[in-house]
Amino acid sequence: MTWTSETIMRTIQTHMLNDCICNEKLVEMTGLKPKQVEDATQKLHKNGFIKRVEPGCYRITQAGIIALDAKQSMRSGPKGETLNVKLHKNSLRIRVWRAIRIRKSFSIPELEGIVAAGDEKDITSNIGKYLRALESAGYLIRMNKRLRGSSLTSNGFLRWRLDPLKDTGPLAPVWRQRKGSVFDPNNGEEITLLPVKQDEEAAA
Repeated sequence: MTWTSETIMRTIQTHMLNDCICNEKLVEMTGLKPKQVEDATQKLHKNGFIKRVEPGCYRITQAGIIALDAKQSMRSGPKGETLNVKLHKNSLRIRVWRAIRIRKSFSIPELEGIVAAGDEKDITSNIGKYLRALESAGYLIRMNKRLRGSSLTSNGFLRWRLDPLKDTGPLAPVWRQRKGSVFDPNNGEEITLLPVKQDEEAAA
């Protein structure tokens, strides 16, 4: 996230009680050039950090609030240390973690409908692997009740819920597959993964 984008987002955030804030007002309040504001708001809107209420008028989204919190966390870091986390990359796992914190309980199809951008390869498998890593690290709890599938022979889809005690912050936990661990940039903790029950997803 660039300084310009962050400045615009924080300015919009201060006006959350209003319907929206227009580009002209952002220029006036930030001192940025109209072209800078226009380019930044278009990019922020594309990434889902702000929403367009009407042409040229924006409000910050929940994703934007989380991103600003993450930016602040990255500056200070756990115990005052700086974290080497690239927040500007709106990766699939960053979007998945954001959706997990908002929904609290979910299945893979439910998350996929929220986070898919249209250009991911094998998104269902990638989400599943990340969820199982988070489950192994203790972030997620597997639920007994499944989401009903769309076919008569389906056993349904697995569902998880986020352990409230493991909602450590806005930065997505990093699955280090080669090391067999998950690193949490919110608190600097690295967790060795434990085996979890292997249960194939049912067909839709």
